[in-house]
Amino acid sequence: MKLVLPIAGVGMRLRPFSFSKPKAFVQIGGSRGVDHILNKIGASLPKKTPICLITGYKSVQIKDYLEKHYTEDFALGYVEQTPAGYQGDVPFFGGLGQAILLSKEWYENTPDVPTDKSKEDYCLVFLSDMIPVKDYQFILDALDDPNVDGVLGTMIVSPEKTQFYGIVETDEDNIIHSMVEKPKHTTSTQAISGVYAFKAKTMKRLYAILDQQYQAHLQAIKEGKKKKIEFQFTPGLQQLVEEGFKIKSEPFMEGILDFGRPEALLQANRILLEAHNAHLKGSIKKIEDSVITSPCAIGKNSQIIRSVIGPFVSIGKNCTIEDCNLENIVIGDNCTLKRIISKMSIIGDNVKIDSIIKDNITLGDNSFLLEL
Repeated sequence: MKLVLPIAGVGMRLRPFSFSKPKAFVQIGGSRGVDHILNKIGASLPKKTPICLITGYKSVQIKDYLEKHYTEDFALGYVEQTPAGYQGDVPFFGGLGQAILLSKEWYENTPDVPTDKSKEDYCLVFLSDMIPVKDYQFILDALDDPNVDGVLGTMIVSPEKTQFYGIVETDEDNIIHSMVEKPKHTTSTQAISGVYAFKAKTMKRLYAILDQQYQAHLQAIKEGKKKKIEFQFTPGLQQLVEEGFKIKSEPFMEGILDFGRPEALLQANRILLEAHNAHLKGSIKKIEDSVITSPCAIGKNSQIIRSVIGPFVSIGKNCTIEDCNLENIVIGDNCTLKRIISKMSIIGDNVKIDSIIKDNITLGDNSFLLEL
């Protein structure tokens, strides 16, 4: 079993939170997004399962964090996706297709860990801003079918929203026969969710297809036939299907959460807290004269004093919450909030707020908001 995690993107939709950290490091449901993702996949795999992280934006921060927290769980490998250019001082990258293609050499030269399971030749590709409510195990189980070459995790969307997603169309056995990007008309409601699993023969062919398509992509840019630098992944998957590979659609029936936008983050936080039946956990420093309504998650070494907290509150590590009334709110690490009444707010790391009554607060890292 090998894992590929593209994590290079800037996360423009998550600004201001991604100014100072990767989008996968945003706090949600009591943990960083990347922690949810890695813990869910790692729970059912052998220790030291090899994982390739395709880094780019904030790559040093990503490496430092993973080396500190995940060296016992995974055999960490890295490939850097260099910026394709800049808009002002903000880098942009060559797309998901290029990111996955960059993992080819790592994939070919990295041995599997010994295991008595049947999944040694499998590869799971998953994105850093999509968190399954449960886990990824059913995707790998579906790949056990000897008649299946690959599995795409999908999510069921309402018919009016299919125009905003890549949509797969399947036969009666849920084998994909076409993929359409943002279709105007379709009878399918199965949207690509950013989780892909392949057997070794499929992965080998996919790399070859991506290589061919990427060279053609570069040539088209050079000849002025194409202006968009981003190299997409979906056309490579579509060619696999056209060549006769049996790629199955498996919906995340419990849901998969896209937390790549601030407006979606609070909803995802609520769903994760409910799904995990989150209660107080970790070594909380102090809870004094306070009422806490679950589900909530409160991080290590945080203290709650004379406050009403919850439901649906996620508080990071090393925070002080004093004389506050908070509901449906996400708070990062190392924050100090005093005399705050707020709902539906998102607060980054290292934030100080004092004497504010306001809903829908959005504050990035290292911010101050004080009553004047």
